[in-house]
Amino acid sequence: MATTLMPVDPAMSPQRATRVLHISASLLPEEIISARRARRTRGWAIVAVIIVACLLGGWFFVANQETRAADDELSTATTEVTDLQRSQRAYKEVVDVQNSTDTLSKQLKAVMKDDLDWAALYTTLSETAAASGLSLDSVNGALNAAGSGTTTDALPSTSTSAVVGTLTVTGSGPDKEAVAAYIDALTKQSVLANPYVTAVNTDKDGTVTFNASVDFVAAALCGRFGTKCGSK
Repeated sequence: MATTLMPVDPAMSPQRATRVLHISASLLPEEIISARRARRTRGWAIVAVIIVACLLGGWFFVANQETRAADDELSTATTEVTDLQRSQRAYKEVVDVQNSTDTLSKQLKAVMKDDLDWAALYTTLSETAAASGLSLDSVNGALNAAGSGTTTDALPSTSTSAVVGTLTVTGSGPDKEAVAAYIDALTKQSVLANPYVTAVNTDKDGTVTFNASVDFVAAALCGRFGTKCGSK
């Protein structure tokens, strides 16, 4: 039982106030008051638990929906892959031929990387000779052996590109000046280097015959399976 002192009524005189005290009492036992407080606290706790459970349930529902959607997409993709693989089996022979062709092309590119367009090289030599008033009698050429380099006693090259072979050219013309002009013109060709005359002879009729040697460089290498000709 609780006892509470009430304030003094202002209408009462001080003398009476000293004689009469206003007292109010709560007759509820402390156990009942504590029980009420506990029930109220428990109610709020239950409400909080219910709210948290609802939030978790909503999150679980959304996550479950997203998981199902992802599973459906995976199933669809797997089905498409299976269908494509099944379709590929129907064209297995075509696929095998394509793979074999690709492999063969790679092998040919490796083997033919040093292929040379001799026709284009001869055209360069003959057209340059015609521009100088000469005619060619023969052109012989050979590629350098694999792994061979420039000899130590070789003259400085007229090209910055690596020398890959040598040509021997024979021809005839009206005079030695025409031969000299031809050699000078060869030095300006991007696929040739180091041209020089090895022999010059004058026939009885005044015709000049000559032998010349000229190197050709890596820029001349081209072919079907290597660098495309004309792309330099």
